[in-house]
Amino acid sequence: MSKTSSLFVGCILSTAILATTSWASDMATYKITITNLTPGQPIAPALAATHHNGMSFFQPGKAPSPELADLAEAGNGNPMAAKLLATPGFTDAQVAAGGIGPGSTATMTITAHDGDRLSLGAMLGNTNDGFIAIRNVALPKGSQTAAYMADGYDAGTETNDESCSTVPGPACGGAALSPEDSGEGVVVIHNGIHGIGGLSAAEYDWRNPVARIVIERMN
Repeated sequence: MSKTSSLFVGCILSTAILATTSWASDMATYKITITNLTPGQPIAPALAATHHNGMSFFQPGKAPSPELADLAEAGNGNPMAAKLLATPGFTDAQVAAGGIGPGSTATMTITAHDGDRLSLGAMLGNTNDGFIAIRNVALPKGSQTAAYMADGYDAGTETNDESCSTVPGPACGGAALSPEDSGEGVVVIHNGIHGIGGLSAAEYDWRNPVARIVIERMN
């Protein structure tokens, strides 16, 4: 190899190393603290995802995905996490280790690139297909923290009959998924528990917001 060729190859390798280092150095870890604000609704282990601006894991007013059904009906965010990790524009997707009782708080961590946004969702356990969510929110910079209030959504994947046979939370222990029930077919704001089935509205109804989400940059 000539001296000129060696210098050329060296420049390419140096550029590649610098690019890789730059890509890695703009990664940061964030702690997410979730506080359940409801009087009687347990929150299932949360799914959190970081991604490019303008993205999320669902769209209000649009049809739900099968992965959203898993999250909102069964409290299982793992299928959605796997889907997002394979979707261009998503940086990270994590599912929390445990759920959150009424009035309680839990934490989880996630990584993101500079400029990424955050979306988060988790089932409201004593519902047919209710879930909390924030979508496409800004991550804090430096030593700042960011706080957001999460509303309750209806995934539209299962009819809100409030029957204990189809509510998997601790109030009922029913079936997690109802594939034979296509529900309303669209994601909307949840209208709460009305006591029409086996669930008591006095115990399990709520008013938005349902959770407070605090995000802190760790490094």
